[in-house]
Amino acid sequence: MKNDIVLLEHLKVLQQKLLSTEVPNRKKIITESLQITDISGESKFKGKQFSPKYFVLHHTGGRGTASDVIRILNCRHYNGSSKCTTLGIQWIIDRDGKLYQSLPKGSKGAHLRFQKDGMGHVTNSTSEGVEIVGLNNDDILIKQCKTALLLIKSLGHSLSNVYGHGDVSTNKNANEGKRCKTYVTKYWNTPEDQLPEVDDEVGVWVDQKDKKNQKDQKNQKDQKDKKDNVTTTTTTTTTDTSKSSTNVDNDNKTTPTTEKGSFLDFFKNFGGILKNKEDLKIEEDVQRIKNLLK
Repeated sequence: MKNDIVLLEHLKVLQQKLLSTEVPNRKKIITESLQITDISGESKFKGKQFSPKYFVLHHTGGRGTASDVIRILNCRHYNGSSKCTTLGIQWIIDRDGKLYQSLPKGSKGAHLRFQKDGMGHVTNSTSEGVEIVGLNNDDILIKQCKTALLLIKSLGHSLSNVYGHGDVSTNKNANEGKRCKTYVTKYWNTPEDQLPEVDDEVGVWVDQKDKKNQKDQKNQKDQKDKKDNVTTTTTTTTTDTSKSSTNVDNDNKTTPTTEKGSFLDFFKNFGGILKNKEDLKIEEDVQRIKNLLK
């Protein structure tokens, strides 16, 4: 009995150590190099406190500073309206890969609309997000994706709860957020000091499935082009042959010409069908012509 009690005490101590961040071999949340500049005071959006479960990767759709992003979010005009709609997002990553806090800590934002079918669970009330400064998916830099990965892990989100804006909303380009999501997925378990800022594969944001789809599409196009060329060549050959046959038929016809010249000159071109001897009577010539025309 006494041994059982001692064993239970040791088990409790072990459990406490496993839960402690001071255990040397325990994997720590990445926060060492993540520097955050707080510019949330520039935002006019007032959001309630909440506990987000999901994380969404956005693109700004243009260049500029983090302050420029907040300024635009402070007054968005929809459908040509002069009325300002104030929006807000929790984080911004600029072109240098620097991270900015753009809403007060724990504040709900307004960055999602028009959820796709099956994405109704990812809303402003359940997610936080980051605006990554770039014109489009191809314009996003790998060092920005690295910062995004550090941010997501430091906030404690799971990989399965990370989405690109294009994954969630119907009114956005389907690849919005894809480059950084690809990076985050690929390097999720990579130690911080080994995270790259250059990656050719992620740099073109195409994963293996996309490459296969593009290859299949190219093969289909090549086969279609080849088929079209064969059909075109056959049609052209048939047309030329038909044309050639028509010319032969026309040449063999012994129809009087409409060009200038005498009636008998037409037959002289066929190698002397008519023999123009002085002693040949005109009647004989006429008869021969009649015979040829029959």
